Amino acid sequence: MPSSKKKKLNHFLAVWNIYGLESLHDVLHAKKLHDEWEKAKVLAILKEEELPSQPITTPLNALLLRARYNSHRHYEIYEFATPFSFQEIEKMFKEDPQTMANTVREVGYKIHSDRVEIDKRVIV
Repeated sequence: MPSSKKKKLNHFLAVWNIYGLESLHDVLHAKKLHDEWEKAKVLAILKEEELPSQPITTPLNALLLRARYNSHRHYEIYEFATPFSFQEIEKMFKEDPQTMANTVREVGYKIHSDRVEIDKRVIV
């Protein structure tokens, strides 16, 4: 009797503009780092020790600020889940960026978009 196993989904935050992929962030890894920091911080407070420094996680606010300030670059920021690894997603963006951007737009959650749609016109 075959057992149906659910594939573990990885969550990513992708940021790109008219020049291509700018950054890709592993959201689950960032969450894990943040959770570990929170536990270490509580222990440090209880032991009255120096607080550990906060890890650098997904800088969503900074990315949104950059996208709004550089609107001429037409930034897009999407969150999406996939069974692929970070390296595989990065490789796919390098090999075929337009297909990846279209795929992420279809399956992902749009956080920010300054995308410019090209009007389809018939010239007679």
